[in-house]
Amino acid sequence: MTNKRKIILGGLIAGTLDGAAAVITFSNPLNLHNASKVFRYIAASLFGSQAIQGGLVYAFIGLAIHFLIATAWSAIYILLVFRVFKPGVLWAKIVLYASTIWVIMNGFVITLAGLKAQYNGWSIMRSFCIILFCVSIPICIIGELRSKNN
Repeated sequence: MTNKRKIILGGLIAGTLDGAAAVITFSNPLNLHNASKVFRYIAASLFGSQAIQGGLVYAFIGLAIHFLIATAWSAIYILLVFRVFKPGVLWAKIVLYASTIWVIMNGFVITLAGLKAQYNGWSIMRSFCIILFCVSIPICIIGELRSKNN
């Protein structure tokens, strides 16, 4: 499998799993209106508070941003991290990559985007587990797949 295909596949799988986990976690009760709030919140990083009150257009923009970010994390792993660390010890790479993603997204991206997040012990653990299982594991496993040329 080529790196381009790995990046796209990793982004699609991680984006889908992470988006589904976010909708399930933050849409209470679970319905279309509450599910779209999750992605309107993401769109608010570009459009401000009007996106949170806006319609489905902002939800689709937020969904596109979400998949773009997941694909970017996939590309970073496959083009950079995978080449820096030698093959093997996959579990360590998964945990380290999930930790890196969590710190950068929650420590920098959310803050720089002007979004607010509340943290306590359980919310930190929950968000880290979502990133670990829904983003880091699929991306790292796909990144470790051998190319036909190898």
